[in-house]
Amino acid sequence: MGTACSAQDVPEIVEPEPVEVEREESPEPVESTPQPSIHKEPSIASSDDPNKASDFEEFFITFESDSDEIKLPTTESDYPAPVPNTTEHNLTKKIQWFENTDPNTGSDDADNYVEEREITKTEIDLHARTVQKSDLNSFAQLINYLDNPIKGRPTRDEMMVRIILVWLSNQVVEQFVSEQGTGKTPLGFLSLLGQKKSTYSTFFTVLCRKANVKCAQIHGVCKAGDYQPGDTDVDKLTCFWNAVYIQDSWRIIHPYWVCRSVFGKRSSGWIKLEEDGKAIGQRTTAAAGVVKNAFKEYYIMPDPSQFIYRCHPDCKEWQLLPTPISRETFLNQAYLLPPFWAMEMKLVSKNACCLYSSGKTLTLTFETSKATANEINLDYEFLLKEGSAQRDDENEMLKPENMPRLVAKIRNASEWNFDIQFPIEGIYKIVIFGGPDKHPLLRLCEFKIICTKRTEGCRLIPFNPGKLGFGPGPESDKAGLLLPSHRNGIITIDRNNPTNLRFLLDSDAYKSLNVKTELVDFDLKDNKSSVKSVIENETKELKIITNIVQNGDYGLRIFTGTGGDLEGLTVVCNYLITTSNKLSREKANQRIARQKLLSSIENGNIIEIKESINKCVKEKILENDSDIENAQRKLDVLQLRKDIHDAYLRNHLGTIEKTIHSLKKSLYERIFRKTIQELDSLANKLRSSHGFPQQLPNVLNAFSELNHTHVTNEMVINTLTALMVLFGDRPRNIQNIADVQSLSQELSHKVRNQTDLKPEDARQAEAIVDKYSYEQIKQTSLAAAAIYQWVKDVVSTVLQRESSVN
Repeated sequence: MGTACSAQDVPEIVEPEPVEVEREESPEPVESTPQPSIHKEPSIASSDDPNKASDFEEFFITFESDSDEIKLPTTESDYPAPVPNTTEHNLTKKIQWFENTDPNTGSDDADNYVEEREITKTEIDLHARTVQKSDLNSFAQLINYLDNPIKGRPTRDEMMVRIILVWLSNQVVEQFVSEQGTGKTPLGFLSLLGQKKSTYSTFFTVLCRKANVKCAQIHGVCKAGDYQPGDTDVDKLTCFWNAVYIQDSWRIIHPYWVCRSVFGKRSSGWIKLEEDGKAIGQRTTAAAGVVKNAFKEYYIMPDPSQFIYRCHPDCKEWQLLPTPISRETFLNQAYLLPPFWAMEMKLVSKNACCLYSSGKTLTLTFETSKATANEINLDYEFLLKEGSAQRDDENEMLKPENMPRLVAKIRNASEWNFDIQFPIEGIYKIVIFGGPDKHPLLRLCEFKIICTKRTEGCRLIPFNPGKLGFGPGPESDKAGLLLPSHRNGIITIDRNNPTNLRFLLDSDAYKSLNVKTELVDFDLKDNKSSVKSVIENETKELKIITNIVQNGDYGLRIFTGTGGDLEGLTVVCNYLITTSNKLSREKANQRIARQKLLSSIENGNIIEIKESINKCVKEKILENDSDIENAQRKLDVLQLRKDIHDAYLRNHLGTIEKTIHSLKKSLYERIFRKTIQELDSLANKLRSSHGFPQQLPNVLNAFSELNHTHVTNEMVINTLTALMVLFGDRPRNIQNIADVQSLSQELSHKVRNQTDLKPEDARQAEAIVDKYSYEQIKQTSLAAAAIYQWVKDVVSTVLQRESSVN
């Protein structure tokens, strides 16, 4: 069945006919280019930061126009219509690749897959790189060679797509320009590519169809090459890409972007104002860059919902989305690059590549995965377009004494905010970089910002926070500052109202940790505001108290280190503290509820924290808000501390083991590491004494009291009977006080000389003792209640041990 957007989309249809050419007698291997790596590939630097991979293939996506001497139909007559994907997007992950193989096993019969050993991805790629030049004289020869190790396999078509792309990515097409350009042979096609008379998409289409893989060629526009956010001239953005039909679904392939990358490209016409929080004031210079071979797997079957941010087909069905978007929406939406998706990021603020500001601070907001939020870093470059501002304003702003620090990079748990101020009217650009901690940062996205009115009350950020930005992150976590009371890097306070920040400390670090804090105001003239820090050994917390006595913006630096040298400390966390609400995104009642919540976290009262959380939710602060989540973590810690206290008090093996398990499975193992070790030691002692406590507090005293009691009743008798049965004795007829006293002496002796207990006896004792509740027993006799609780603990331990063995 043909598709809605098929042959009529291409004005001329010419099906190339393969020409058979005799094989050369001396096979000559085709030269290959090794796969580039962002860690190794040299490039023309555009940044002073060696950790920012701004000039590698991820920075600029190279452009291939749709100029092509070879015209193909979009699809062939028997192709299924394009419909949205219904299975996993990245199908290449579903292929069962095997990395450990035995080269001495398997059959030489490629059609007999049952007997053939599994193949590795490495072997597939190596095979693709060993094609001989003589195999390029006909499509039949080339496809037969590529197909040899994968023929007959269930995933043969997926493997064929990859093997074609690996081979194609290793062809240095510039070396074939002297060959005869023709669409009739692979060699001729490589010549056309080298002469820029054909496209990678067209060649890939022909190779797939020759290999009996259904392949559609898609025409549309893309954001690549010299594209800048806000560009709408689609005539300069037209290109081809493909889709292959694999396992009953169409899958996107962009052969050119898989195979080729541009290195060292830079745009001119901008003034770099800031980088990493540091004022720059440097005019950018253009660099054309160099297009080289590469192999980028991201463009092999990418998620259509991500790919639509890069390419938009003329035929909407080839978006492969349940709800296609218009060309206008495509051009206006944010400019997001592959590393953005690889880091599982989400754009929370307006989804537009061109933003506007008029007199106010502009905020970009991103969310990252909560599982990895504290393991990644983001950074930025902030630029002004040359000539977009009044010349006098531009010159005045670029004076060294006036160089701005206008962007506040603020962490808030899994949320990042970039608060941007504009000192003059003009056209700006911000580029966001990101990557795992200690790895090069790749370009994630960029936005064009048109400022029609400068920010009212524009003030410089108090100091350069560097790559840390503002807010707790990987460095504070590694330093042992855990579970901060303030996850948000910006803290809005009231003047003369001291603010306390708290961190729980890693149990292995708190005794040797040195801490220094520093408060920096914008004008460096405030001598009255103060900050101090103290480590509270009892709670293993770092407490930082700030007292701001003047209105304004302040920066708080936290230095840590070990040993006695305070000069050797390093900054592990920054906060931006302000008395202004200009950066606040909340209503007054929400700010009040939040401040009360933070105060309750500081006080550590369980009831107060719960009430404050409910108040925040009532004021429509989202339950996944970082401060609410932090309050919930504080509740978790307080509950764990209560459980630890109960475990020590009860001295019961089952309770202790349950507490240890809870601690190890929680987020707080680093905080309670030494407690876990102590509880493990206590549990081992209890296990050596048959698994139940020798000395439950007051239990032996309880027997002594019963030995001298002059009152008895059914509840006391029932408790003693349960204890008799637990020790394997048959129940006795207890009629008077003398019987109770005699039995108490006997049972007291058995408790002192414990023996192994049987699960069946424990179950019978449990059935007897559960006739009454602890509260009922307690109202009758405190001594009997202590024995009752001891029986319950021992029964629980014996039955847990049986369950564990089973």
